[in-house]
Amino acid sequence: MANRKLEAPLANDDILDSSSLNSDNIKLAQMGYVSELKRDFSVFSVLAVGFSITNSWFGISASLVMGICAGGTVVTIYGICLIALLSVCVAISLSEMASAMPNAGGQYFWASELAPRKWSSFAAYMTGGIAWVGSVFTSASVALSVGSALVGSYQLCNPNL
Repeated sequence: MANRKLEAPLANDDILDSSSLNSDNIKLAQMGYVSELKRDFSVFSVLAVGFSITNSWFGISASLVMGICAGGTVVTIYGICLIALLSVCVAISLSEMASAMPNAGGQYFWASELAPRKWSSFAAYMTGGIAWVGSVFTSASVALSVGSALVGSYQLCNPNL
């Protein structure tokens, strides 16, 4: 866990020692958290995280062929517009949750906090499991599309095969 919850929020003059004073630590302390991990990303690590997150678009784009075969370009274009709108709604909701309850856990933490106590653990477990399965299938889709692109490139260079 990146941030440890304090028993009571700190006052402005109680905020950490002078060696760790920065705006992030001050905001965390005012919300009742203490920073426990270093947050110093290099440009390379930020690019690597960004690529790993946006790599899902490559996996999704590989499945666009099915939309073209099933409904044509009209269905694909309207589908992309609808999915983009829904994705923006999900992004707005998740950003609101992140600003209200900042935590390194993300969706499974929010599911456990917002679900009734009786179902809290189950909701968190299912949310984490579904997210994991989604990332596994997205990774498989990326591997399949890379293989298809390589075979297509080879066939393009060797049309007699």
